[in-house]
Amino acid sequence: MSGTEQPDSHPDEATSAENWPESPELSSAEPSAREMADYAATIRRIERMIVAAGVVCAAGVVIPLGWPLALGVLAGAAMAWLNFRWLAATVNAIGARIVHAHSRERGAAIVVRGIGRILLMAIAAYVIFTCSVRGLLGFLAGLAMPVIAVMCEAVYEFVAGFRRTS
Repeated sequence: MSGTEQPDSHPDEATSAENWPESPELSSAEPSAREMADYAATIRRIERMIVAAGVVCAAGVVIPLGWPLALGVLAGAAMAWLNFRWLAATVNAIGARIVHAHSRERGAAIVVRGIGRILLMAIAAYVIFTCSVRGLLGFLAGLAMPVIAVMCEAVYEFVAGFRRTS
């Protein structure tokens, strides 16, 4: 054992905030107003892209595959949009609970909202399945619209970053 190690120190003491090295990244834990505005703009772009992708995909499948599948895609995209909004609110609530010790957000409420999102999607899938299997396939495809939206946002951020550096 080297002379700098302390054998009877508790393992959590080494990782506590007061033992962190000084660095510019850790000194400004609170986000700036500009960072919060950028974050809000990103969330809005992703939400709009979920809706746009759902409409475009539904329009693209209505002629070759029929109305049930197109309506399923629209229902899935609507559920994905709602799920994304609730997920963003849950992440913000968890962040507020972690950063601010006296947060109004209750841990049980956060968990109930998370489980509620999943149950709502399961109920919607079951109802659609009882009406149309093709509609269910469209619904499941519509639930993937946030993936498309996030990929579009990544391209947007890449192009915007490239323009800022040029």
